Amino acid sequence: MANEHNYFVRPVSGVWHVTWNDAPDLIGSYSCQAEAQAMAELLARHMHTQGRTAKVHVFEPEARRATWGRSIVAQQTAA
Repeated sequence: MANEHNYFVRPVSGVWHVTWNDAPDLIGSYSCQAEAQAMAELLARHMHTQGRTAKVHVFEPEARRATWGRSIVAQQTAA
């Protein structure tokens, strides 16, 4: 277990937290999933270059909807 690293990307109160090995210590807090996931993957690649294993776990990924902005505008104009 000493050479195995797990990075967790979780949504918490509207921001995305990156933690390590499920510890309570926060590596970083990011405004979007893509930034948080990129940081976790960067850290995992760094561990791979040192000969260690590393995995990235993403919880509750954001659902991408192309019509999100348009539907809100349509609702506001209809009201």
